[in-house]
Amino acid sequence: GETEAGMYEALDLPLIPPELRENAGEIEAAREGELPDLVEESEIRGDLHAHTDWSDGDATVEEMALGAAEFGHDYLAITDHAEGPGVFGNTGLSPEEVREQADEVDEARDALADAGHELELLHGVETNVDADGDLSTPDDLLAELDVVVASPHAALGQGRDEATERLVAAIEHPETDILGHPTGRMINERPGLSPDFERLAEAAVGAGTALELNANPSRLDLPDSAVRVAVDAGATIAIDTDAHRPGAFAESRYGVHTARRGWAETDDVLTARDA
Repeated sequence: GETEAGMYEALDLPLIPPELRENAGEIEAAREGELPDLVEESEIRGDLHAHTDWSDGDATVEEMALGAAEFGHDYLAITDHAEGPGVFGNTGLSPEEVREQADEVDEARDALADAGHELELLHGVETNVDADGDLSTPDDLLAELDVVVASPHAALGQGRDEATERLVAAIEHPETDILGHPTGRMINERPGLSPDFERLAEAAVGAGTALELNANPSRLDLPDSAVRVAVDAGATIAIDTDAHRPGAFAESRYGVHTARRGWAETDDVLTARDA
């Protein structure tokens, strides 16, 4: 064969995407005609986890919104850090500040319209999952917001069982929409949590909560192996960038690559859906 497809054809197999070539059942799936239709970069339609200069981001709400629109997104959620354990530099917002930010989000919506953009701008928060699985933001405020990302930022040295119980509690909180960067790992810096991903996936399916695949190349969290577990269980994956500046929206490609390694199809990905 002169091409990869030709080589596979000589073996009476369809072309197996490179991301799947891990001896993890892909040959059997190819023989049975059951290879996944993997999600593509072009299918990501929005981002549900982004920060501004209200917390530790580098740009204003309007700059982030315009950046997302110019990148080609249909929607963006502003989810600045809430105050709570593990937030870097004590930059988290109080409940009062989150409510104040709503005015600036409204102003950014007007700026988008004036610029001719149709991006839907959502107002949310990244609340903190404490060591026991409780969220650091009052429930009444969470209920007012469009999107709630609940993320672990502290107590990242917990054992497997404790970490699992903690994250399941956060997943099952009635106001949690997305469990953000579930392990809290930073590649080559800290390993983060090592929960039972099968239990997280089961809880996510039951609660209707998405599991984030944080596309920041320092995170890639969920890892690809955990994405495979989640997809097999029927859980929903949210590919988000955790952007702290407009240029970071382009990092969604790393999330897509990781999702593909985890056998994720378009229908598995929340941010491949419309607003």
